[in-house]
Amino acid sequence: MLDAYLAFHARQRPRAVALLTPRRRLTYAELDADVNRFAGGLSGLGLSPASGVVAVEAATPYHKNVLTLALARLAVASTPASDAKADLVVSQRAGPSDGRTLRLSPDWTQATAAAPPVVVASAARDPDGLARVLLSSGLAEPRRVPLSWRRLEAQVLAAAATYPAGRLGAWVLSLGVESELGFVLAALAWSQGATAVTDWESRDLPHLLERQPPGLVALTPVQLSDLLRVLPAGFEPRPGWRLLVSGGLLAPAVAREARLRLSSDVQVVYGSPETGRVAMGPAARLDQAPGAVGWPQPGVEIAIVGPDGQPVAEGESGEIRIRSDRAARGYLDDPAATAEAFQGGFFRPGDLGRSLPDGALVVEGRLDERMDIQGVKVLPSVLEHALLEHPGIRDAAAVAVPDAKGEDECWIAVAGERQIARAELLVRLTASGARVPPVRFAWTEAIPRNAAGKVDRDALRAQLASALTASGV
Repeated sequence: MLDAYLAFHARQRPRAVALLTPRRRLTYAELDADVNRFAGGLSGLGLSPASGVVAVEAATPYHKNVLTLALARLAVASTPASDAKADLVVSQRAGPSDGRTLRLSPDWTQATAAAPPVVVASAARDPDGLARVLLSSGLAEPRRVPLSWRRLEAQVLAAAATYPAGRLGAWVLSLGVESELGFVLAALAWSQGATAVTDWESRDLPHLLERQPPGLVALTPVQLSDLLRVLPAGFEPRPGWRLLVSGGLLAPAVAREARLRLSSDVQVVYGSPETGRVAMGPAARLDQAPGAVGWPQPGVEIAIVGPDGQPVAEGESGEIRIRSDRAARGYLDDPAATAEAFQGGFFRPGDLGRSLPDGALVVEGRLDERMDIQGVKVLPSVLEHALLEHPGIRDAAAVAVPDAKGEDECWIAVAGERQIARAELLVRLTASGARVPPVRFAWTEAIPRNAAGKVDRDALRAQLASALTASGV
């Protein structure tokens, strides 16, 4: 269906802009014609559903989108380039070809793009067949989540009912089609006849927001902070735009600044590759309830349970579990991980949360990230949000690091415009109202994060441990 909507709008609205990258602007008719050319070219090289799961290593953002759509036209399942378990890699990078890598030479690419127009019909496919492999985040080795053509269609239809709010302008996908959210939103944009805007840097977004017809901007909390930092003098808020923030907990201070300087319509989105979008709500709720991610989307059931697996009382903290017809039923070729994460029809994302009286969900943090420092149990997000209220701090991350005796110490890495006195930071932490353990601070240029924008705590812990060893502390 991904490519079929594109072909439909190429006939219905041929001159409407379908794709806008830093170097290319293609109408629906132009993009559909290029997808046909490359689908025909890939078919001529032997690609078919029998090729298995295919990753794309593209030379440009334009080719990334066109080749991914061409695979969909051939009913070939695709996967991000970072998937080490892809059956085949279609690559525009130089290097030797082997049984797992199919090299597309510059001459082949140029000849294919310049070929006369052809019509390649969207290949027949099993609705329950594999369309895309999504990669989970937050693990040293990402788990592979299967997305069928039927599930993709269901996720797009569900997103269409909640995300756009009538906007058919430009949809800025800050994470690109390699991410789960970017892939689904690109499919949604092309199903609606909107413009997918991909692979732009934060510094270029203010110009885009001023020049493009109002639509959606999908980005992580870190990307939103970056965008706020690069807003030029004289930039006026763009009230027609809707901001969708996903991929981590949004700090209330960042949400307030975004509503003031960008658009009052800032929405927090909670979900995962395993479930698709789970909940959504206005970021204004963060002022009353930090971590609030809105209400469950239609068709989604959320349970919050205690250590015994039984539901906790309203307002009490517990493990979040999710059930939905749009959710995956397991991981590809990983029965052990499937048995651990998918139980009784529910998916266990490993998050802690609680429900509010009006049914909204608050996500407090990760179960496996909760620190126990000298008997004080605290989630990193509580400490991080408190510090991010400081105007001089652009990013912060807390992590437990063993000391010389093997006992955990709480370290907070801080990235800011200047060094701030430790006493000033402690005042911020104490003002949060949470129990604060003994804390040590480290200054850094940037917090390590994964492709989804989430803190890479293992990498941060290793950096801190290495620095401590080098300093002899």
